[in-house]
Amino acid sequence: MVKTGIAIGIIVIAIIIIGAAYYAVTYKAPQTTVSTTVAAVTTPATNVSTAPSLSTFSKSTVTVTPTKSKSVSVTAPDGVNITAFIPIGTYALINNKTIGTYNFTLATFNINHGSIGSPSGYPNQTPAYGFAFEVNGQITANITFVNSTKSPVHLTTMTHYPTTWTSWAFLGGTFNSSTGTYTGGSYAIQNTWSYNASSGAMTNTQFYKPLMWIFTIGPAPAAPSSTTAPAASNTVKSTTTSGGYGGYGYP
Repeated sequence: MVKTGIAIGIIVIAIIIIGAAYYAVTYKAPQTTVSTTVAAVTTPATNVSTAPSLSTFSKSTVTVTPTKSKSVSVTAPDGVNITAFIPIGTYALINNKTIGTYNFTLATFNINHGSIGSPSGYPNQTPAYGFAFEVNGQITANITFVNSTKSPVHLTTMTHYPTTWTSWAFLGGTFNSSTGTYTGGSYAIQNTWSYNASSGAMTNTQFYKPLMWIFTIGPAPAAPSSTTAPAASNTVKSTTTSGGYGGYGYP
């Protein structure tokens, strides 16, 4: 009996060993599927068209009353002075109300990050900087300089540049008086300046609204088809047309 039990035990152990060996050979671990999601790398589109932007470089403000004439001067980014003359009896027409006392500011502006190019159709004219009139901190065509009968009053603007310089009205932008930044807008019409060969002065007598203008440098303007006593006046005028912008300070 003892021998028989031992024999049976040996057989059982052998069966266990054989089964374990078989299991070890035939066992396959369950497969694990790993799912990896790679986020697409998106490169933002580059906006090649930058909105026009100008920042105040210099400014000077005077309080205007109809009983006195005023003048105000500022130094431009290139060191040249610009002066605006407000004649006696000049009011500001704001919301159809004639305002006798108001703040008038003459300001110059840097063009930010090359955001303003040459005027359309004038690739040889390179923008230099901006300048503007402000009334109570506003640059807008909705304000007009007038006399007591609400007729437009043209201010005189004077600086010193050669005949290769001119300016353009730059309309449609928004001025933030808190930051001194003018954003948006586009060229509208080229201005008319008189150039004095003796003094080097250039003078404009058209402006009667507080607008933004851009000085540009390019080829000298063509001589006018006719002049009046050029030797006596020693003055050359650039010839431009208003292009229908009478409502923006041009005849």
